[in-house]
Amino acid sequence: MSDLLSPLQGHSEPRVVGARQGEAGVVLSERRIVSLVQVAAWPDSLAQVEDALASLTHCAPPQRSTGSSAREGTVLMAIGPGRFLIESTDPGLAAKLAEVIPAPLGAVTDLSHARSVIRIAGPKAAWVLAKGLAIDLDPARFPPLEVAQSAIHEVGVLVRRISDGSFDLYVFRGFALSFWDWLTEAAAETGYRVDPPA
Repeated sequence: MSDLLSPLQGHSEPRVVGARQGEAGVVLSERRIVSLVQVAAWPDSLAQVEDALASLTHCAPPQRSTGSSAREGTVLMAIGPGRFLIESTDPGLAAKLAEVIPAPLGAVTDLSHARSVIRIAGPKAAWVLAKGLAIDLDPARFPPLEVAQSAIHEVGVLVRRISDGSFDLYVFRGFALSFWDWLTEAAAETGYRVDPPA
């Protein structure tokens, strides 16, 4: 896979904005994707597709339709009935999945060039997201490893909770800069720090 120019290049340089006594309410950083693949199983082949995913990724399929699992550089997210989004540090993931999930079992779509990921973390992360996200982010209702698809500032977003104060936000690359602008504006009230891309 060729290196892509980030849509946030020139906008996500490390800096601190509005932090009181040097304490930022949130930390923002772009996470560079190596591989991101969507898998959709046909209704009568879901069990076979889940077995193939577990065997290849070494991640157990999520037990809930809005859950995720992770292991050694791979995240497996349930994004709908029979649909999964897999992020991995393996650049050949799409080809490997296509081999174990042929067309009679399901569809494999490489989305590595189609999404950007922004991580928001810190004590005010949920508070900042609540300004534009119509999801109850209370950890009792939206616990770690939970996944939800929604919209923020009219931009479609997939939200994955990493821990109580940390979230990954998957957005379409074409909307990444507009989304980043909204996020930094929403975080300005608490103060924020931008870390280098990871």
